[in-house]
Amino acid sequence: MLKIGEFSRLSQVTVKTLHHYDELGLIKPVHIDPVTNYRFYEVGQLPRIHRIMALKEMGLSLEQIGLMLEKELPTDEMRGMLHLKQAEIQQEMREAYRQLSMVEFRLRMIEAEINFPELDVVMKRLEPMRFLSFFDNPNPDLSTEEQLAHREKVAGIVRKAIEEGVIQHTGVAIDVYHGETIVPFHSPEIGERQHEILIGVTEAQESVTLEGIGQLTARNEPAVETAATLFMEPTPGDLAGFVEPATLLRRWAILHGYQPHGLMRFFQHRGPLQTNNPAEFIIEAQLPVDIGE
Repeated sequence: MLKIGEFSRLSQVTVKTLHHYDELGLIKPVHIDPVTNYRFYEVGQLPRIHRIMALKEMGLSLEQIGLMLEKELPTDEMRGMLHLKQAEIQQEMREAYRQLSMVEFRLRMIEAEINFPELDVVMKRLEPMRFLSFFDNPNPDLSTEEQLAHREKVAGIVRKAIEEGVIQHTGVAIDVYHGETIVPFHSPEIGERQHEILIGVTEAQESVTLEGIGQLTARNEPAVETAATLFMEPTPGDLAGFVEPATLLRRWAILHGYQPHGLMRFFQHRGPLQTNNPAEFIIEAQLPVDIGE
């Protein structure tokens, strides 16, 4: 038999923790000396304590571990418990990744304020056009991969409507983000009606309803007399890839005496309606501005 200190060293579990596990009934000493009250364990108990620690490292509670060890749970019930834990950890990872992305984004913006980059900005007039308009707000809890899958699903519905002649497409599509603050597309800060999608259509196009999207409202978008524009290089798989240059474009406009409107347009010269590969996108950020006095 092993004294508790020896068992502690072999198992890499503190004596205090072994006492606690004894109180919970997770692992008990094989013998307690009635005179000295010394606790003794056996080498054969090492697999059990190792299993307890492995389950604990998975994030299971001691109560759950006790159930798994003592109640001889059916395989299906044990599998279900682990699947729930898996889903919980995945959600925590997505949230941590989102927070990390936001922190990194803010740090890059601070760095850009200190060392403002050279931008190939062109001032131009944006022509009036007729569009079908709808707002797209996927669940912010979706992972980046799920966000991309959602975007492709929406694009697929629109492409099918174009092929069937329901939408008389002119080849133009624009993502419009309303509001003064530009945040990553998958951020929970995106408002319910902040992301608008405009599909260019002919003058004869009327409003339509598409299953999986809802109503697309036909409307005329007036000309924009002055806009600061910038072509961007997307980062494949990165939904926040367009946000940083767009943020810099807004700051460029302010530094050069322009007054930005409360929106940013992303004109898709080649986008989801033309290709499934984000690396092939050709996107132009268009910031409507007023000329400062």
